[in-house]
Amino acid sequence: MEDGHEITCLVRSEGSEETWFLDGLGAETIAGDITIPESVALAAEGCEAIIHLVGIIFERRGASFQQIHVEGTRNALAAAARVGARRFVHMSALGTGAGATAGYHRTKWAAEEDVRASGIPYTIFRPSIIYGPGSEFIEMLKGQIRRLPAVPVIGDGNYRLQPISVFDVAACFSAALKNERAIDKVYEIGGPAALSYNDIVATLSAAMGKKRRLVHVPLAMIRPVAWLSEKVQKKPFLTRDQLNMLLVDNVCDIRAMREELGVEPVEFAEGLK
Repeated sequence: MEDGHEITCLVRSEGSEETWFLDGLGAETIAGDITIPESVALAAEGCEAIIHLVGIIFERRGASFQQIHVEGTRNALAAAARVGARRFVHMSALGTGAGATAGYHRTKWAAEEDVRASGIPYTIFRPSIIYGPGSEFIEMLKGQIRRLPAVPVIGDGNYRLQPISVFDVAACFSAALKNERAIDKVYEIGGPAALSYNDIVATLSAAMGKKRRLVHVPLAMIRPVAWLSEKVQKKPFLTRDQLNMLLVDNVCDIRAMREELGVEPVEFAEGLK
């Protein structure tokens, strides 16, 4: 790759669009499962650094937050220890904490605790919402803006996010591997500005050349919909866990990202281009 490193990626299956993309970049791909220690160990063979990105936003049979976030991280740490990896770079999430209301955030915190206790030099990143090519969040909004004359917004839409481009996230990960100041550090990362959900929809609408009004849907109507979505849909469009996370500001101070990692994040409107 550009920095002269050889990259091996653990992927769910060979031959998918994602693996073709990775093959095109010159990365080696190995099919496996983060919940199976042997397959993680196989992918880690010969690696000096482990970048752990695996996470899910809703639970399903055989893939709970505990299994993926906690046990999967333990498998990655065990593989890193086995090969003598010199660095472990871990993707967590902004809002993570022991007392978090959402199961997603509580299990992300438990995974962080395992990383900190591993004895392997680590860097942990807690990003706000990440956008970029293929982003489920952006694609969902784009679909609503294209199809609907008015975009539904949960509650008042004033809860804030700090969208960060996936390319800026990648730059942070790369910088952490080359910067000793990043060892045993936790970085909260986000874009240069905190934006309300209303602002995000308006900015994306403008980028698409569309004019759309917003329709604010009361929480009392949304909560039972989220419950029903969990119960009847294989891939819920909204869960109660996601709803709880959405309604809490997801913003951070990015001075350490700028000063220690040298990453200046792009503005949301510019990044959408």
